[in-house]
Amino acid sequence: MSDFSEFDMGEASASPDKLAGLHALLERAIGLEEAVAQIEDDLKAAKTQLHTIKSTLIPDTMTELQMEEIKFRGWAVKINDFVSGSLPKDAERRVAALRWLEDNDASGLIKTEVKLAFGKSQHNEALSLAAALESDGHAPTIESGVHAQTLLAFARQRIKDGDPIDCDVLGLYVGKVANMKRTDK
Repeated sequence: MSDFSEFDMGEASASPDKLAGLHALLERAIGLEEAVAQIEDDLKAAKTQLHTIKSTLIPDTMTELQMEEIKFRGWAVKINDFVSGSLPKDAERRVAALRWLEDNDASGLIKTEVKLAFGKSQHNEALSLAAALESDGHAPTIESGVHAQTLLAFARQRIKDGDPIDCDVLGLYVGKVANMKRTDK
């Protein structure tokens, strides 16, 4: 963007009052832009700190104290397990994750998707496509995977049931988190 001087864009012919009003609005807008940017930076930093406290410091301290729940200053705090992540994107690691699911009686979670790109003029052909994809000269992409929410639910259930699960292979992170709920509203 250009930095406009006082004489750009016909400002010299503008009414001095209108020009002063515009300058005042621009000053306010710039001040607010800077204030919003600072508030967003402060919010991001506060959220990062809160995440660290709730996902590491409080659970670790309560574990040391052998506590799972506490009420404090109108807040109920409970430590819960959480699982996050998704199947690895790397092809070799993804194959290993799918193999682990198959080997551990969870192959029903796996869905296979066939993708084939058609040009706009081939819409009707795409709709009528059946088993003859390769014989027609097309190169479909076949991908197997598990929806992230399905994988997380599966992992949570295995952990709850005490069944083994290889989180590294599956691309999952398991930890504890302090869930905090205000009780004195």
